Amino acid sequence: MSIINIYIILPIIILLSNSNNWDKTLKELTTGSYEYKACKLIIYKESSYNPKAVNGSHYGLPQGRTKYLKTATPQQQIVWFTKYVYSRYGTCQAALAFHLKNGYY
Repeated sequence: MSIINIYIILPIIILLSNSNNWDKTLKELTTGSYEYKACKLIIYKESSYNPKAVNGSHYGLPQGRTKYLKTATPQQQIVWFTKYVYSRYGTCQAALAFHLKNGYY
């Protein structure tokens, strides 16, 4: 492999492997494909899958309003997100329905 290919391909591999880690955590913490997909859609709507996303005082993949998410790993952000969603809404599908109706969750 040439040096140019290493500089182009390696960052892409790292980016994909990092994103897969939080996705794997999300799959492990949700029950069933509908729950997983509902959670993933909320995360996409909130941060476009960017764990470093910032919007005012909201941080990370879930765009939660806690400074903890500012320094948390993507996997920690997912754990925080699922705890929040399940404690407030009961399911990701209920959280998504609320989000679609109100524009936030």
